[in-house]
Amino acid sequence: MKAKIVLLIRITCLSGLASVIFWSGSCSDEERKPLGDDPAVPEQIKNVRWEGLPGAVKLAYDLPDDPNFLYAKAECVMKNGQVREVKASAYLNQLIMEGFADTSVYMANLYSVSRNEVCSEPVRQEVRPKNPYYLEVFKTLEMFADFGGATVSFFNADLVELAINIAYIDSTGFWTEGETLYTNRKTGYVSQRGVDTVATTFGVVVRDRWYNVSDTLTQILTPLYEEELDKDLFREYTLPGDEPSAWGWTLPLLWDGSIAEGNGFHTENKATPYQWPQSVTIDLGKKYLFSRFKFWNRENEQYFNLRCPNKLEIWGSNRPASDGSWDSWTLLMTVQTEKPSGLPDGEYTEEDLQAGREGFEFSFPKGIEPSRYIRLNVYEPPQNVGQFHMMEITLWGVEVNE
Repeated sequence: MKAKIVLLIRITCLSGLASVIFWSGSCSDEERKPLGDDPAVPEQIKNVRWEGLPGAVKLAYDLPDDPNFLYAKAECVMKNGQVREVKASAYLNQLIMEGFADTSVYMANLYSVSRNEVCSEPVRQEVRPKNPYYLEVFKTLEMFADFGGATVSFFNADLVELAINIAYIDSTGFWTEGETLYTNRKTGYVSQRGVDTVATTFGVVVRDRWYNVSDTLTQILTPLYEEELDKDLFREYTLPGDEPSAWGWTLPLLWDGSIAEGNGFHTENKATPYQWPQSVTIDLGKKYLFSRFKFWNRENEQYFNLRCPNKLEIWGSNRPASDGSWDSWTLLMTVQTEKPSGLPDGEYTEEDLQAGREGFEFSFPKGIEPSRYIRLNVYEPPQNVGQFHMMEITLWGVEVNE
């Protein structure tokens, strides 16, 4: 229990999703410039009705028949002791108060406010929200051991903005903050890497944009062993049919450790009709059983556009045929990037851009053949162009000595 509390305290301090929330003490504490000089107390709001929503309540009411009435205001004390405040103009007869942490009964105070910022006496109304979205998502979490750590899957049926955070107990016995995914996508994964291959306690929580935090799902898992392949051993291995480089963007720049502009591979500008897919071949220097593959696209084309590939195959071989034919190759994996927002080409959210900055990572399926050579077979990028470019690739796996 002690470790769980520490984890929650650390995670709630993380920065995350932005929201506009107004906090105040009570209605009488307001410090606003009056719109008039009438000290009269406005009539109260009448006939209050409420409806529970996921993590929220809707309050409907009859407006006061008072010419000095300017707006309605509702206040409610949250579980953390802070006061949530919501306002609605004189043209509306309802408001929605969001950010409730659970399904407890809360007491809401509703006020009518005059043009002179004078508040009426409160109308007190018990309300009860439905289960918040972040707790619904928490129930869908599944955690499993993965290469170099653990992975958590989630299902976010209502596409709400959430933060999903992994932490783990390190070798000193303390919780260490791990990866945090800020997302509103429907399904997905968040992985924690770089953990030793010993039994480790992992924890994951879900947090909403009001900083309500779920319980901690904990599991003791043993990460699978892997190592990053040594890029110093990589060599270009050109076969007939492979694509030549252009404008000095040579193939070795694909593993030079940099994703900076100009430090990548670019194929030639083909005449129409364009020929796809296009392939390149790399000698890794040793034979490996692969676990993960990651690549980075070019930033100035916003990661998903123009010449940035979004679908490619990874083939493996130990004795490539010298004529460039595919008979000596085995398909190891087909990967495809997905824009988290699902927006059309040229439109992006911050989550889309963050996904591009972090690169696109994929796990190889189990049962693949160990290989020394890989061949990237790239399909046509999103727009009608004759070439592609990539900035960097990284592979992980286990060396196979035979």
